[in-house]
Amino acid sequence: MRPRKRELGPRLQRGPLCWTLDFMSAQQLIQIIEKAFNGVPQPEDITLHVAEAHDDYDYEHNDEHRKKDYIGRWQDIPEEHIRKCQNALSFVDKIGMRFYLPAYMVWYLRKFGTDDILSDHALYSLDNHPNDAQLSEYYKERFSLFSPEQLRACAMFVKYCAEDKTDFTDTDFARKKYERHWSQYEEI
Repeated sequence: MRPRKRELGPRLQRGPLCWTLDFMSAQQLIQIIEKAFNGVPQPEDITLHVAEAHDDYDYEHNDEHRKKDYIGRWQDIPEEHIRKCQNALSFVDKIGMRFYLPAYMVWYLRKFGTDDILSDHALYSLDNHPNDAQLSEYYKERFSLFSPEQLRACAMFVKYCAEDKTDFTDTDFARKKYERHWSQYEEI
């Protein structure tokens, strides 16, 4: 677990239910994400709990794990499911990525600065892996269903993390990913 520095930097202020950076508040970014991903279909094959089980090398009990999943809109996934399945994004397919990633980004923004977040997994799942051809192709496939508006919402999330002055997030990673890849999607 990375160390958490609690002092607020000069460009970050704590407000009710949100952190505010110079360019946007967490609540504004949440609204962008919710609008961009509203109505995306829920996966039927690799669901949240199935993906988390795959992280534990359990590929034989998918039906049992699917029974644990919430059925409905991504906006209503119980926070407890996201908290317990923080590694699942690495194992979802392109349908699951488009459905679960916005839930993880919103959850991350709402829990920013708390001990509920064990890693920057929502941010790391946005790595385009430019130096590894096989992982780069995997990334392209997982984001192949995303609309320009959805890619823009992801870009704004990466930018938000890159602007963090509290050392809560992996800002070096976020800055590199934003500057080298995600900035191209900010304007649609």
